[in-house]
Amino acid sequence: MTTPSQAVVLARLQAIDGTSADKARVAGWDRLFAMLNALDSKTSALLRFNAIVVAALAYVVVVSGVDPFAQSRPIIKTIGFAVGHVSLVLSVASCGFAFPVIGVARGFFDGAPGLDDGVLDRLAQVVARRTGLYLWAWRLAVAGGLGFAILVALATIH
Repeated sequence: MTTPSQAVVLARLQAIDGTSADKARVAGWDRLFAMLNALDSKTSALLRFNAIVVAALAYVVVVSGVDPFAQSRPIIKTIGFAVGHVSLVLSVASCGFAFPVIGVARGFFDGAPGLDDGVLDRLAQVVARRTGLYLWAWRLAVAGGLGFAILVALATIH
């Protein structure tokens, strides 16, 4: 069944032909998709944050060739080097967890028209999986951003 024809079937279930159970399934479908939309929006913002942190860390740690800790004691140099590289890896890993969250959601419907519990279960599994991925992406982004803040503080103080 094509996507447009499935949309028409769902609209008919909700507006005209559906039982109260059908209408409840359509409402559940709408809520689950609203959750996917919220995750997509949050992940988009998280990826923008990661892009800034990764670009700044990549420039400071890898590209520039300038050691912000050149005049510092060896322990500060070592800490700065470690914090910078670990923060860069954490931020890149956060992107790796975030990209699947914004993937296209497809393949929920089998050949049968309508909306059954199996379709809702598959969509609920996608929401649960993407929520878990987002949670890890967020945690890693916070850790990477915190590391970047520590790196900036170390460079400013020393």
